Amino acid sequence: MRKGSLTIAIDRRTEILAVAARLFREKGYPYTSLDDITREIGVTKPAIYYYFKAKEDILYEICVTQIKRLMNQAHAIAATDLDIAEKIRKIFAGHIMEFHINRDVAESYWREAAHLSLERRKEVSNMLKQYEYFIRDHVDQGIAEGVFRPINTRQVVRGIGGMVFTIGNWYRPEGPDDINTIIDAYVDFIMNGLMKK
Repeated sequence: MRKGSLTIAIDRRTEILAVAARLFREKGYPYTSLDDITREIGVTKPAIYYYFKAKEDILYEICVTQIKRLMNQAHAIAATDLDIAEKIRKIFAGHIMEFHINRDVAESYWREAAHLSLERRKEVSNMLKQYEYFIRDHVDQGIAEGVFRPINTRQVVRGIGGMVFTIGNWYRPEGPDDINTIIDAYVDFIMNGLMKK
């Protein structure tokens, strides 16, 4: 394939994922058809099938992409010279910001992953657990360093994750609450619960 053709192929795949994520967010996965996606893009179904065998394949890639993005972001923050409290602060702030800068993908993953096949749901769930374990390890480090108070990190980090993910159920960029204000409020609440007094 020539370089120009490769660029077109990559851009088309990206476009399909972007349009599908927006439609899944707006209408819900069960109520979005491949016809809806093709109409938005202006292509035929065979053009979609060139990249994805079925609608579920699109949702699966959206979910995997979002978890990988969160994990890569967390790894990048953890690799800095920041102190452990600031690392945890930035990891959760970055997670919340996803509902603003990658809203379609973040919300589609959070709300629609349940429509994946059982095998794929398990795979996506295991990926999410790895993300959770990574954060738990760093919270445990903070406890060991005497920065965070002794807590059951399994329960607490899972609870924080649930709280953060559900932002996607109500946050609207055009709403009255600025995303940075929301981040400050949530992260302040989280960190006050973790910090040793």
